[in-house]
Amino acid sequence: MPTEPLTKNHPVANSADLRLRTAFLVSSIGDWIYRLAIPVLVLKITGSATSTALAYAIEFIPYIAIGLVAGVIADRFDRRRVMILCDLTSAVLALAVTALALLDEPPLAAIYLCAFLLACVRPFYFPAFQGFLVDVVPEQRLARVNSWTQTVDSALGFIGPVAGIAFVAALGVSLSALVNALSFGASALLIAAIAHTRPRAAEPTTANSIAKDFAGGLRTLWTMKAVMWGTVLMALSNLAAWTIEGSLFFLILEVEDMPKVVLGLVFGAQGLGAVVGGVLAPRLTDRYRLGVLLAFGMGLSGATMVLPVLVPTWWAVLIAWGVEGIATSVVIVSWFTARQKVVPSEVIGRVVSVSRAAAYATIPLGAVLGGWLVSGTSPTRTLFLCAAAVQAVVFLGAALSPVVRIDSGSGSGADSDPGADSGPGHTPQDAVGTAEAG
Repeated sequence: MPTEPLTKNHPVANSADLRLRTAFLVSSIGDWIYRLAIPVLVLKITGSATSTALAYAIEFIPYIAIGLVAGVIADRFDRRRVMILCDLTSAVLALAVTALALLDEPPLAAIYLCAFLLACVRPFYFPAFQGFLVDVVPEQRLARVNSWTQTVDSALGFIGPVAGIAFVAALGVSLSALVNALSFGASALLIAAIAHTRPRAAEPTTANSIAKDFAGGLRTLWTMKAVMWGTVLMALSNLAAWTIEGSLFFLILEVEDMPKVVLGLVFGAQGLGAVVGGVLAPRLTDRYRLGVLLAFGMGLSGATMVLPVLVPTWWAVLIAWGVEGIATSVVIVSWFTARQKVVPSEVIGRVVSVSRAAAYATIPLGAVLGGWLVSGTSPTRTLFLCAAAVQAVVFLGAALSPVVRIDSGSGSGADSDPGADSGPGHTPQDAVGTAEAG
């Protein structure tokens, strides 16, 4: 049960806000370092493109396999301590990678194990972070904090690959992993400095109680129709986006026969657009209802996908993907903020975990669908037309379902269900004011 919400300008709230955001920044930078250092180490050992790609892709698996139940831990235990434990675990694993990198012949199985275990930490960290954010950040500042985290994520996605590879190349894998460990340690210290405690769960933690909590979270998600619809629509939106994104390499380099720099420009435009969208999002949430912004963002995303259908050239793809980045950030900030406001704090970890697992589950489906579409005739038109059609369904779903009313009393509330978990959480605002892309 969260402590009493702090006022907007309360010095303790401002201090917690600053430390939490700084910890998020430091920890996210650490994620990028290990995400790139481990594949570089695997490439050095094996010289295999397939082995290197596996080391990079392994991070997505735990979000689907572990993510469904990780939210129970975030709801049942002190979220601050869960985040500290996650950071300390990541630091220890990064130190293990440092030690492995110093060996003359590092065992490949041990490196993959470290990569997998590091990836397993994030599904626990994310719902704990989302719940802790609701616990310590005043409701009126949620949109701005969500915008800040989305901007950081987008900026790191924009400059992370280039800066990260340069960092690893300059320092070497072992020293980079050591810096990685220090970054996680610094994040743990920052979170530990935030004064906040949460009562323990009344019921002892057993396999049965975890299963019961998980079932309660699913019931809450089912009864909150706006959140349930939003979760489904975010997953479908991910399907549309990854139908394109998974095939951009083939589309630009093979179909369009463009140099690699053009591919970099397309992904760079998306990253830059996401940063712009993250900056614009809090201004939009101040002026418009969150449900309306969600529908608008979904509609804008679908509209941008039509441009390469009409003009199937690489520059049309570049423009479309840049605007897509803006739309995605607006959707993410609006969705996260709305969900934090309407889902009771006691179950938000479970709801976040299920939403994130559903979103990640559609990524491989979208990539496979895109690979099939791009191998036919008129691949650019076919690929973007299919994605635009899926996104049009998502837009209609957002505009016609309870999602558009998610921040009003009638659109966000749960249907009556005595079995669902309940709690004070954040009360939805009557006045109006968020894909699971992440």
